[in-house]
Amino acid sequence: MKNENTKAYGNQATEQFDDAIVEPVRAYGALTTDYFEQLFSAQLDTVRAFADNSLAQSRSWLEVKDSDSFRQVVEQQQQAVRELSERLKEDADKIRSLSQEYLKETQQLTTESMQSGRKQLEESMQKGQSQVEDSFKKGKEEDDDTQQKNQQHTDKSKKSASTLEK
Repeated sequence: MKNENTKAYGNQATEQFDDAIVEPVRAYGALTTDYFEQLFSAQLDTVRAFADNSLAQSRSWLEVKDSDSFRQVVEQQQQAVRELSERLKEDADKIRSLSQEYLKETQQLTTESMQSGRKQLEESMQKGQSQVEDSFKKGKEEDDDTQQKNQQHTDKSKKSASTLEK
């Protein structure tokens, strides 16, 4: 019986540990990994766009042969700078949005973990209180049984003593 109780308590403790520690850590790890994957992807896209634009501009300077081609390259470069500025603004907005979503989901995960932990604590306290009450009740019953047996033993002793006196 004690071995079964020990196994039950062990399984319960393992389950509580998984619910309170392992699952939230796993969820946080997945959330963080997804966030950094998206963040690095956005940053790499930005760097790639900047590098491609810079190389294209460098090549266009190699095409300059006269004043008209020079003017075209300068206009293209101004247009490229405007496009690159707009791209950087969009990328910054995307990164800000990713960060805000990550923060929101992290806060939600933390809140859920705290609520789950509080619920488990309350359940454990209720179980503990119930176990204490059960133990107290069993102790009282055992004490009553012992007192009853002692009383019976005393009664028998008195009866035996009374019979011996006669």
